[in-house]
Amino acid sequence: MLTAFPESLSEYTRQSLEKLGVEVSFGQPVTECSAEGVVYGGQPLPAKTIIWAAGVTASPAARWLKTEADRAGRVIVGADLTLPLHPEIFVIGDTAAVTGEDGRMIPGIAPAAKQEGQYVAKLIQSRLKDEKPVLKPFRYRHQGNLATIGRGLAVVDMGRLKLRGAMAWWFWKIIHLYFLIGTRNRLSVAISWIWNHSIGYRGARIITGGKSPDPDKSAVHSRSEE
Repeated sequence: MLTAFPESLSEYTRQSLEKLGVEVSFGQPVTECSAEGVVYGGQPLPAKTIIWAAGVTASPAARWLKTEADRAGRVIVGADLTLPLHPEIFVIGDTAAVTGEDGRMIPGIAPAAKQEGQYVAKLIQSRLKDEKPVLKPFRYRHQGNLATIGRGLAVVDMGRLKLRGAMAWWFWKIIHLYFLIGTRNRLSVAISWIWNHSIGYRGARIITGGKSPDPDKSAVHSRSEE
């Protein structure tokens, strides 16, 4: 759980979720999913509502560029974020598979995409000025990890600074506001947060699109019509 965080913060997250009533299960891959529930670790788990939160598929850029991709579908790029044999094509963000100095893939998160964009912009500027590119290969500078667990709970890992609980939650909000573009956006989000927090409003809402028919009742109705 939260493998990018230190073990102490990962364990704190697990304990916090369990206190909230979440049953955490590790090492049990889901092998089947149906209207009745899921099967994981060989055991059935009846459920009417199933939420998949294990990640997303990358943009199909690799397919229409007809180039090599990794298992997640991300385009494999060179050290300067260009396609092999195509220096005129740049791929950045979570569409690109970029290997860091430590040999690990750079995460597809906003800070990484921002740094990649700045790097590519400088490289394009130097090309437009007919200057010989002097930029070194792209180097990702990790600025830390933040994650919210629930209302008033979060974990923060920024090098030597490690926070958890309510303090980490407020720290997360301040950092989020700081990186928003424009004072108007910051004020709007801050006021919205203060109001929602004061009245206990929950921002998450699930729109199901209407009630699904009961399979058993539908079958009985069909037989009666026959």
